[in-house]
Amino acid sequence: MSDAIESLIPHRAPMRFIDALAGCTDTTATATANFCAGHFAVADGAVLETALVECVAQTVAAALGQRANNRGQSGGAADGMLIAVTNFQIQSRAPAEKELHIEIRERKRLGPMLMISGTVSCEGQAVASGEITLYA
Repeated sequence: MSDAIESLIPHRAPMRFIDALAGCTDTTATATANFCAGHFAVADGAVLETALVECVAQTVAAALGQRANNRGQSGGAADGMLIAVTNFQIQSRAPAEKELHIEIRERKRLGPMLMISGTVSCEGQAVASGEITLYA
């Protein structure tokens, strides 16, 4: 993807967790993230579980921003908010200093409400997965 991540989402450091939007379709998207050892969302060498949920949410925001750009609307995604986290499971700890891959898929949409399933993986192994609901 050619659009810089900060043109797609409103998040800025240190709260911008994803580094790049790697792919985007009408219902799916992939992104990458890398947390340095000194980042506030890292403890004991691993990314905090709440940051993994936020990576999924930021991937949704980036996809919405990319889709808006594709329609000729500049300015990235409109402001949205995370409403609910459902069935989010942590399979293993996500290590700092390793690239994380985030995959999202739109499950349901009802007006501005959007249900997303997401998976975070590291080195080909899933570390977290679940569903989030957003107002976007």
